[in-house]
Amino acid sequence: MMNNKGNKIIVLLLILGLVYSTFPHSTAARKDTLGYYEEKLAEYKSEARANQQAINKTESEINSSRNRVSSLTNETLALADEVKKLTEEIENYETDIKKKLDQSKQILEYMQLSSGRNVYLDYIFKATSVVELINRSYVVKEIVDYNTKTINEMEQMIKDNEKRQVEIDARKEKISTMQKELESNIVSLGEKKESLTSGGIDIEKQIKIYEEQVNMYKKLGCKTNDVIGVDCAVTGGTGVFRRPTQTGYITQEAYYGSSYTHRAVDVGSKNGRREKIYPIANGTITSIYRDSYGALCITIEHYNTNDHKYYTSLYAHLSSYAPGLYVGKNVTSEQYIGYMGDTGYAFGVHLHMEIFPCRVFNPTDANCSTWSKYFNFAKSKLRSGYNPRNLISFPKGLYNSWNSR
Repeated sequence: MMNNKGNKIIVLLLILGLVYSTFPHSTAARKDTLGYYEEKLAEYKSEARANQQAINKTESEINSSRNRVSSLTNETLALADEVKKLTEEIENYETDIKKKLDQSKQILEYMQLSSGRNVYLDYIFKATSVVELINRSYVVKEIVDYNTKTINEMEQMIKDNEKRQVEIDARKEKISTMQKELESNIVSLGEKKESLTSGGIDIEKQIKIYEEQVNMYKKLGCKTNDVIGVDCAVTGGTGVFRRPTQTGYITQEAYYGSSYTHRAVDVGSKNGRREKIYPIANGTITSIYRDSYGALCITIEHYNTNDHKYYTSLYAHLSSYAPGLYVGKNVTSEQYIGYMGDTGYAFGVHLHMEIFPCRVFNPTDANCSTWSKYFNFAKSKLRSGYNPRNLISFPKGLYNSWNSR
């Protein structure tokens, strides 16, 4: 009985295994394959699209807020015109009321007292008939009543205008508060857009890097599932790092500082822009670009057979590139890659050369897969005592020249 049950269980497990294997299930590509680079490229492109959508939405919100501020400003101007009109009306009403009061006063004074006689009564009782008496009494009353009614109406209009002015003042205060909130929101949205734009630039850099990497490995014959360096793109190693120029001298050391870190060894030359720049060892070009300041730059990846580590050398401020360079090209230490220069943020003609034990822009390298990670890694290495110049046989000190590589 036990054996039969055991056999059934085994059969059941085999069936489940076969069923499971028929269902599609996604797995991430190995980090050392071309597929991984392709996946990362797709991720960054998707991130770039999402980032652009966020930028567009933020721009729309900024424009909407600006339009609302403009509308409120126009409303404020219209209210100011209305207040001016109401004020003028009040002044006119007050002037008219004064005139009517003076007019009524003059009529009464004239009708009631003139030369010591009661002219009002005299005017009425001089009527030659009862009808005329009634008419004369009615005329005097109508004049006084009309003036009184007119004065009351104008006083009510003044009250209405003053009430409207209070309402306008309250509305203007509310508009002012709304405008301040909108302007504050516009500032916040502007900062958000700036942050998104800055992030988008970084994403675009990563896209460019991975596009170059994918194209490079495809040119080297790699397929999606190929392991780079094993199935394809197999490169020879190097054991010795050489000076990057035939003639030169060190002008500045690499160092770590609390406020500023200089990652490179700076190299000058009496030949200036005529000095050719060479790779410090055999390797593969991994990027050719201008940095954010406009400096011409190249990065080359090397595998050191002495310590079995990958290194990346970075060359900046070149005045020009050598012809025929492209990302993915294998170069030797005998092939020049450009000329010394001062492109970008540079004080004088020199070579800014960084060398660190990692694979910059390579997704398999946890320390240097992105620019920000590379910068932090380099700073950490320098802080711990790492010195790039110790990898190459440079003369000690500054401005001590050499005339051979």
